[in-house]
Parts: sequence; C-alpha cells; structure tokens
Amino acid sequence: MRFVLEQSHDALGSSLLSGGRVDLEFTARRPRNPSVTWQRLFTEPLGLAVPRGHRLAGASAVGLADVANEGFVMLRPPWALRATVDQLCAAAGFEPRVTLEADDLPTVRGFVGAGLGVALVPTMTSGSVEAGAEAGAGVLARERGDGVVILPVTDVGASRDVGLAWSTQRRLLPSAELFRRFALAESARVGR
Repeated sequence: MRFVLEQSHDALGSSLLSGGRVDLEFTARRPRNPSVTWQRLFTEPLGLAVPRGHRLAGASAVGLADVANEGFVMLRPPWALRATVDQLCAAAGFEPRVTLEADDLPTVRGFVGAGLGVALVPTMTSGSVEAGAEAGAGVLARERGDGVVILPVTDVGASRDVGLAWSTQRRLLPSAELFRRFALAESARVGR
C-alpha cells in the first residue's frame, strides 16, 4: 500500500473523486455532487494573521471589526475559505477591502508577513472547537517564523469544518477502505 498526497484547488468540488483519480479527499469544501459522501473530521479555528509590528500584534484576541478599515490578503473567490471570510466580514458589518489575492495559503501568509495586509487563516492547531463556540477560545496568539502573528478571533463562527470525502459510486480498495474507517474512528475518538 502507498499514499500519494495530491494537492488540489478546492474549487474543483471533488471532481478528482468523481472522476476516479483519487479514492479519498480531505477537504473543507462540502461536495455538491450527490455521488460523493463527506463526513466532518474536525473543526479548525480561524485566526487573524497580522505582520510582526502590526498595531494589534500584541493583542490577546481580536474581533474582525477591529480590522474593518485594513487591507485584506485573500484567497481567490473560488476557494471555500474565501466565501467563509466574506461571510464573517459581512456579519461583522463590513466588506473587506482586498489588497491582494492568492491561490494558496503560504502565499497569503507571505504577503501578510511582508506587511501587505491582514488575513483570516486556519490556525492549524490540534484539537477542535465546538459548533457555535467562539473560534478563538483556547487558541493562543503566536508568532510564526515568517514574521506573521496569528491572533485568536472572537467572532462567532470563525472556523471551518474539515472532512473526508469519498465516492459512493465506486467501491474502495480494501486498503483505502481501511484508511477511511481509521480516519473516521480516530476523529470520533479525539472528539472532533
């Protein structure tokens, strides 16, 4: 058995699964294709990425309204995270002023580190956030090696669900089925 990790643009909407190119997909985008099943594995808090030296870099937590007048570095519109950020900003009472758009999160963080704006990004932490809880709860502000400080966000709903998707039209090979079951069981064990 071997694993091949293939990164895809989430705007593809699980086309790799339905096309038979992959057996399983870890994704934050819930597939619209009825032949693809998606099950949540965990909820990941979103944090506000600011450059080191930013006026809020020392804050213990922030609300999105605190950066309503700042320029945002965003993923391009087809990305699910972009839609989430747009919705969160609207709920906070403003439309983000987009200064730069990128196709991946490392580039977004790089632009933030260069002082070209702020961004809402996954915090990449272990653990989970209960639905409806404040996304910043339990997440500490931390500086990354790239000159970016990630701050907890207090806005309700500042998180994203990450799940596992698979085709219901194709039978998984035993190794892929075993891994699917393991991932789902491990997610349930650690409390999603």
